[in-house]
Amino acid sequence: MRVNKHLQGPATALLLAAISACGGGGGSGAGGVSLVAGDQGEDPVVVEIPIAYIRRPIPQEISDLRDPLAFNPGAELLVRERASTTADDIDITEQLRAIAAEELGVDSSALMVDIKDLESSYDGSTLIFAARLVPEPVAANLELTTWNLWQFDLETGEASYVIPSRIKRNEGLETGGAQDIAPHFLPDDRIVFSSTRQATSQARQLDEGRALLFAALDEDGDDPAAVLHIYDPLLRGEEFQQISFNRSHDLDPTVMADGEILFSRWNNSTEDHISLYRIRPSGAGLSPLYGAHSRSSGTDGANIVFSRPRQLDDGRIAALTHDYAPVSLGGEIVLINTADYSDYEQGLWQNAGASGPGHAPLTDTEVRSDNLLSRGGQYGSMYPLRDGTGRLLVTWSECRVIDEESAGDLAPCTLQPDNEDAAPPLYGAWVYDPSENTQRPVVLAEEDVWISEIIAAENRNFPQVLPRAEAEIPELASVGMGQLRIDSVYAVDGVDESPAGIANHARPGSAAFTERPARFLRIIQPVPLPDPDVYEIPRYAFGVSTGFGFREILGYVPIEPDGSVRVNVPADRTFAFEALDVRGRRVGPRHDYWLQISAGEVLQCTGCHAHDTGLPHGVRDSQPDSANPGARSLGSGVTGFPATNTDLLFATEPGATMASTWDFHMPEDNPIAPARDIQLAPAYTDAWSSPQLTPESAINDREYDPAWLDIPPELAIIARTPGSDQAARAVINYPDHIQPIWERMRAPIADPEGNLHETCISCHSTAGDTLVPAAQLDLSSLPSDVDPDHYRSYRELLNGDNEQWLDGTGVVADRLRECTTLDDDGNTLVTTTGIAVAAVARAGAANGSDPFFACFEGGSCGPDDAPPLPDNCIEDGEPVPATRNTINHTGTLSEAELNLISEWLDIGAQYFNNPFDARLQD
Repeated sequence: MRVNKHLQGPATALLLAAISACGGGGGSGAGGVSLVAGDQGEDPVVVEIPIAYIRRPIPQEISDLRDPLAFNPGAELLVRERASTTADDIDITEQLRAIAAEELGVDSSALMVDIKDLESSYDGSTLIFAARLVPEPVAANLELTTWNLWQFDLETGEASYVIPSRIKRNEGLETGGAQDIAPHFLPDDRIVFSSTRQATSQARQLDEGRALLFAALDEDGDDPAAVLHIYDPLLRGEEFQQISFNRSHDLDPTVMADGEILFSRWNNSTEDHISLYRIRPSGAGLSPLYGAHSRSSGTDGANIVFSRPRQLDDGRIAALTHDYAPVSLGGEIVLINTADYSDYEQGLWQNAGASGPGHAPLTDTEVRSDNLLSRGGQYGSMYPLRDGTGRLLVTWSECRVIDEESAGDLAPCTLQPDNEDAAPPLYGAWVYDPSENTQRPVVLAEEDVWISEIIAAENRNFPQVLPRAEAEIPELASVGMGQLRIDSVYAVDGVDESPAGIANHARPGSAAFTERPARFLRIIQPVPLPDPDVYEIPRYAFGVSTGFGFREILGYVPIEPDGSVRVNVPADRTFAFEALDVRGRRVGPRHDYWLQISAGEVLQCTGCHAHDTGLPHGVRDSQPDSANPGARSLGSGVTGFPATNTDLLFATEPGATMASTWDFHMPEDNPIAPARDIQLAPAYTDAWSSPQLTPESAINDREYDPAWLDIPPELAIIARTPGSDQAARAVINYPDHIQPIWERMRAPIADPEGNLHETCISCHSTAGDTLVPAAQLDLSSLPSDVDPDHYRSYRELLNGDNEQWLDGTGVVADRLRECTTLDDDGNTLVTTTGIAVAAVARAGAANGSDPFFACFEGGSCGPDDAPPLPDNCIEDGEPVPATRNTINHTGTLSEAELNLISEWLDIGAQYFNNPFDARLQD
């Protein structure tokens, strides 16, 4: 057995003396079984194992799991020399107070303390935990302090900070960083922990030209996202390495026997849940593990999440389940079979016929995860013992009710089975033996006291040591890139969902080849958002919806005819992708799960996923078989694809995808270059068609046009950082990049009266409120009447409006109709209504914006005529002549302009996508 040497001192017997299992305590299990001090003797098997636990007052409010930085003062950390009722506790808390008081220059008695996330080293010599010490008054000083990682040497009896430097511990405090929680030892002496440091992400902010450094908020916009980092006290590389890039929290990391890190991830894009994930210490191999579709698998369909996971000796995962904020500080411990299941009622692909359950309760008592009384009590935490017995240390509160007959007295639930008046919880610590379904008290429960965590400081096996860095493609690792591979975007959960079949779409010269629906892949990244106290972004910058946040386009790559993709993408960041049609507009739903890839890593997918099916998706070693038939023998010893140029693009093996074949041969001048690089505009050249066929038309006219001189260099769409190796990206701001389209000079076009117009706004504006804009669409840059911080054109495109006309005085106004009706009593009722005009474009969906794009693609253009005036209505004004299909807009906008509008709509139609633009602070 190896030892954590960096935390070990001379061997002493100070705290490694014998500690027994049973202390005392009271309680009653379901079925009337009473567990009190006299019922059970000391457990001889647990002798020689020290324990440590956290004791605190019962909180007034229960913290939400999505608020991991919450401060709940009053915690104490105690180490018990012997786990019996006569053993003394050593209170570590006063040491923490003394150390922090000296550093802060305050009296130790003025410090309020919170402690959590208790863990021990593999040799049992060291405790590690998170603590936050705040001088009173807490309200005034909380934001001046941070959660820090601490250690306690059981051999020397000394506590200390894990990170010695105060400067490094608190680095980034002012901008949301430096909150370090949930530490766990790796087998190579490093420490994985959850932190708002966001070390890699913050470093990239400067490279990408952000205005300042800050810890990005979670997707709810409440707190900085706490994600996984690794701290190396021996400085064998980076001191702090960020390994996960979730936009919300990654919590409770622990190390499994195979060396991978198991943790709870809050996915908060469209599906709001906390489920289990895994990742390697290098940052490679991020993968869902369990629970993404098990949100409603609690008692009687109650919502649950999975937290504080730990692997058992038999490979199963134990986790605590309850909703985000448990009713009585606890929930149910479940045992999860991740070897065969991805969810409660869903087997992995290799176990697809199984219906579950994928997890089962630890005990057979009635422990509920809904809001009803849990008559089997509730569990607050658990820690598996590594002595071969399968037992666990648990914190547990028996179920009690307020006595119906004697007001104020408390009684076990078993004595009053019909009483639903819950009493406050009474948490103690216990050893639970699943083989006998018994639990023995370790720490006595006390009224108004919560034993929130307990662990054993035992000598246990080290997990496997995994490489600190991994690169499947070293050439990409050297330039900070990874590779995304998709067998076919047409494959959904292993089924070919393409209109004509993958093989038919892959055959040049066929109608299916010409009409294939997916032509490009767009790669996007979110823009990090700071706390408003650090940098306030005005609401209007988001545009008509905050739901999309701010997004940047990293680039495009062609989707091969069979739907396959191989593309190199920037590593160590959050990204997503979406499939596009030939016009560069998203097809199908948005891909709302953010991905990451490490340098040199290959992320392999056999296809796409429909979330509503509940089928496993993204599980690294469990994917459906590929629905792409791939290359086949074409005779004469040639393997490839029918009707293709096999002299140039022959396959090396049957079943190969077109993307892997292209990757093997291309580019011709450098065939060993890995895959395609992303480009900042959709572009395609047909290299597949046989020389006997007419090649498909190239797409090469969508780049941002350097002739757009109305966009000054300092406001360019493409953001490049001089002297940085960060990839260029497209940052689209409506005022800078879309509005110039409406004002740009172009070839004259005649209106029905023969007047020539050289700009969009010469027709689509009010000309000083003297004309109704053509098609009821005002594309001017005047302030909007909906939000004066927006141009009128922006709101006219995206919001429905009322039809306008010239009123009785000749001024542009809303067209109103005054209508009279009679109520049941014969009284005259007068109502005034406008005539609705629908928006022509839709944020988040270029393909849902047909009323706009149809004008430029030969479709119907312009609003419908107003409905006839009802007999009971009058109106006073001059309706404008109908303009539907009166002007042919085909060719008016260039392909590059239409592509720019399409991508702006698809990513969310934000008003700005650079929220750090100085103009937003005016």
